[in-house]
Amino acid sequence: MPKGDDILTFLAYALPVAGGLAGMIFVNLNREDFVNPVTAVALGAVMGWGLARLLRALAGRR
Repeated sequence: MPKGDDILTFLAYALPVAGGLAGMIFVNLNREDFVNPVTAVALGAVMGWGLARLLRALAGRR
């Protein structure tokens, strides 16, 4: 398996996790805004998943 495939596979798992973590950090930094934590974490995870899909599409692999 080429090295590029390993990196893309790692990003497919790591970016949604990083997006969820970013959503959790956003909620904790903005306590006064009463942001729903479930929505923020889910939205961050979906954005990370979308970014991973975009990177895989740009690399020519699905």
